[in-house]
Amino acid sequence: MKSLLIGVMIGCTLPVFSQKKTLDTSAYKEWRYLAVPTISYDGEWVMYHYAEGNTTYLANTHNGKEIQLDNVRSTDFFDYGKWLKYTTPKDSMVLVRLKDGKKVLWDKSSYINCGTASANVIYGNNRMVIWNVETNDSTVIEHEGKYTLYGQSIIYIRNMKLLAGPLKGEKKILFTGDVTDYSFDPEKGTGTILSDNRLYTFSVKKGVPQQILNFNEIEAPAGYRIETRAYEITAETKEFLPDLIPLHPVAPAAGKRGNTGFELELWTWNEPVTQRKQRRGVYNKTALDEPKYIYHIDKKKWVEVRGENMNGFLMAPDADNYNYVLQTDPKPYIYTIDWRYNNNDDIYMVNVHTGERTLVAKDCYANPQWSPNGKYAVIYNAVKKEWQVLDTATRQFIDISDQIGYPVHEEDFDMPKPAPSYGLAGWADGGSSAVIYDRYDLWVIDLSGKKKAYSVTNGYGRQHGVRFRLLSAEYNEHLDISKPLLLHSFNEHTKAKGVYRLANHKVEALVDDPAYSVKVMEMAGDGKSCVFSKENYNTCEDLWWGCSDFTRQQRLTDINPQQKDYNWGSAKVVQWKNYEGRENQGLLYLPENYDSTKTYPMIVDFYETHTEDLHEYFTPMYSTCTINIPTYVSNGYVVFRPDVHFTVGEPGESAYNAVVSGTSAMIERGIADKAHIGLQGHSWSGYEVAYIITRTNIFACVNAGAAVTNMTYNYFAVRSNGAPCIFKYETEQSRIGKNLWEGKDLYIKNSPIFNADKIQTPLLIFHNDKDGAVAFTQGLDLFLAMRRLAKPAWLLNYKGEDHTLNGLPAQKDWTIRMGQFFDHYLKDKPMPKWMKEGISVDERNVDQKYDY
Repeated sequence: MKSLLIGVMIGCTLPVFSQKKTLDTSAYKEWRYLAVPTISYDGEWVMYHYAEGNTTYLANTHNGKEIQLDNVRSTDFFDYGKWLKYTTPKDSMVLVRLKDGKKVLWDKSSYINCGTASANVIYGNNRMVIWNVETNDSTVIEHEGKYTLYGQSIIYIRNMKLLAGPLKGEKKILFTGDVTDYSFDPEKGTGTILSDNRLYTFSVKKGVPQQILNFNEIEAPAGYRIETRAYEITAETKEFLPDLIPLHPVAPAAGKRGNTGFELELWTWNEPVTQRKQRRGVYNKTALDEPKYIYHIDKKKWVEVRGENMNGFLMAPDADNYNYVLQTDPKPYIYTIDWRYNNNDDIYMVNVHTGERTLVAKDCYANPQWSPNGKYAVIYNAVKKEWQVLDTATRQFIDISDQIGYPVHEEDFDMPKPAPSYGLAGWADGGSSAVIYDRYDLWVIDLSGKKKAYSVTNGYGRQHGVRFRLLSAEYNEHLDISKPLLLHSFNEHTKAKGVYRLANHKVEALVDDPAYSVKVMEMAGDGKSCVFSKENYNTCEDLWWGCSDFTRQQRLTDINPQQKDYNWGSAKVVQWKNYEGRENQGLLYLPENYDSTKTYPMIVDFYETHTEDLHEYFTPMYSTCTINIPTYVSNGYVVFRPDVHFTVGEPGESAYNAVVSGTSAMIERGIADKAHIGLQGHSWSGYEVAYIITRTNIFACVNAGAAVTNMTYNYFAVRSNGAPCIFKYETEQSRIGKNLWEGKDLYIKNSPIFNADKIQTPLLIFHNDKDGAVAFTQGLDLFLAMRRLAKPAWLLNYKGEDHTLNGLPAQKDWTIRMGQFFDHYLKDKPMPKWMKEGISVDERNVDQKYDY
């Protein structure tokens, strides 16, 4: 093989602009990636490390001081962030005082416990030593087994006593007796004690422990025994769900395997779960849940709330007392999972006093959620596109979102299955109100129906085209809307992501720069500051520190300063009218030295929608499937990413209408060189590009990766997880919306293989033989069709690789070949030998034929 040095992925044909270099593969090693950072409790220090290597960095947010720790494996702040604990690869432990760098090498064998808000280091087993790293004082507490630290206090067992008190100071005896177990809630200061099979409740602040029940006097349901432990209940609890253990558990009979000389896999048409899922241990038809019983303490009786041979979840409120639990039953719909790919359930309301079960909802796409006070259960009805609350009197779920006056479902959702909701933010007013999102704002809905629903963001989001979500992005069980809250924002006009503050029903922008995407990565424990990132196409996702109102901000890292030496480019939103007559948007990436008087080779690369990612930074790196945008833009390409919005039943034509109309618009505006436009897609968009080239000759070349080419065949293909692809077409991404027999014409019309004779575009197919998402035969079929029709096509199969490339050597090879393919057709570069001559079996791994 001829020696060849390949320093670039794609040809550098442009003159150097302002002495800047063009990106090539040799530059990739210069780029670094940040792992998730940590901020100390007091916000004074931010700790981070790079994805590669084992060096940890600490940045002081007050004075700019930096600390570098080499050979570090794990790290934790303690004492409000004044100290750091870390281990080395050899399991040595070191404590560091950050203000002066004082180090303590931990040479004891005991595991140590360092509190976030304490200077105490606690170690030892039954002899607990509490050592204050600042004063060097030590206190010893003898205990037996279990103990609980909370703040500067401790609860522990010693000499048949349960004691509590400050770590250094007099301890109070809470209980005397043989304590087998205890539970404790630090927030409430209450807990339970198990002694002599009796359960007591206690408070660290007042009173004497009170016996709430005696397990010795409780007769378990037939066939079970009670697991005795310190259940987390209170003095007010009247009923609870104890854990029951079968006296004689019976494992499902699997049968004795004989040496038959063969293994038969029998598929039965009406079995709930297909063979391949059973083989993988999913939805095993013998896996049934044990019955569940509630025990009534006052009445000393059991009530069965879930019977034998039932699947599904039993959902009880997280409250001291309640009248109902909810039981899900998936059995009627297990058979349908293959085409709906959703664990739908019937919902039963069960009276905990009588055991009466009432069917309250059928065929639900989501499960209900109890309010913290246990009085209300809400559910999103995906079919009716509404939030509902359970009316226990009428035993029906009734609509509550009609009070909002705006949709609560994702309005842009374009798959055949019912649209999901915008979400439940959490509960307010002690659980009496639900906080629900619409597209833009947060709404408070009084579940008793006595108060009118209102927008806690006062409609600001809808008025200004800004979408708000809680900063934590997680469901909040106890949402105090009377106190200031931080919100993530997305501006639909600028595509910027920022941070707002909600206080007194008013929202105030704290960070809303139209040129950036800002993401809060972690709040300090005291809530006064945070570490966040700020990025756009030109700005790497570096770390920043900010006070809670962002009036003071400080950049902490500059991880890729070398970027300024390279021709990078810019990103912008473009808009045009598509072939359906609708306004369509997309992203356009232009070289840094872009000249509007010239046309450029252009690559159209897309998936579904992209404009929300206008301010996303792309790290230069080897390709796992599609192009690395900064590399191509740096080398003189324009990259166009059109948004595609789908019509159910017309996925291929939807892509054609958006992509080709957008491409034509870029030609008409003098941006793209009409003779040198390439098209690329992978997986779902691999299918889309394969369809598009059966409808147009506008592209000079195309790369289709892991593409479905024959929907009628792929409809029945079984994925690596055992699931057939039926669901993809009937309810999800492939968006046919009908089964194969009801929509036979749609499956054929949308399958590129049946119109391969219309393809006039040179085609590079990327599809690997171990692809667990789209069968390799789909790519092979399209290649064989092109071969039979004597049309130029190449199929690259990286043997043993999956849907995308995991191995670095394969990524490097694909990056080179993909670049050479596009360079040949879009920059008139010579055709490399692997395209002209192929690589025979004997030449594999001998001559890669990169040369021309």
